[in-house]
Amino acid sequence: MIDGTLIPTWNWRSLGATNFSGKHKRAGVNHQVICTLDGKLLAITDPVPGARHDAYAFKHHGLERYFDESTLADKGYIGLGLATPSKRNKTRRTPADVKAVNRFINSRRAVVERMIAQVKAWRILHTGFRRPLGSYSRVFSVVRGLVFLAAGHPL
Repeated sequence: MIDGTLIPTWNWRSLGATNFSGKHKRAGVNHQVICTLDGKLLAITDPVPGARHDAYAFKHHGLERYFDESTLADKGYIGLGLATPSKRNKTRRTPADVKAVNRFINSRRAVVERMIAQVKAWRILHTGFRRPLGSYSRVFSVVRGLVFLAAGHPL
């Protein structure tokens, strides 16, 4: 399973630039979190600017070579060959079988959402990064290593 998350930053100079996420109305950086169906954390990607969509980050990191149509993702990954829920059609009702498939995918995706919550439990990742953005990659690498250590992965 894969999902993206925005890590907020306090870089006010980037409000009009590439780090401002219009969806979240905040400046930040986008990371992709990858885990298994049983909740084992596999990877957290390097940052891309917060204004970039999840599909862009997926392609930017070259993740399409690792995943196939059995990988669960949210609607931000539609068109990339992953198992995503169907978009709602505003002009007609969604058939019951499509709703059942969407419910199945979304119920399984709850695992990756919980994994993102565990990653964001680290204060530096959920309160807003207040240091210069040039040091973000180094600080995030340390936190990522600590997240994997806390999850029980060998070094």
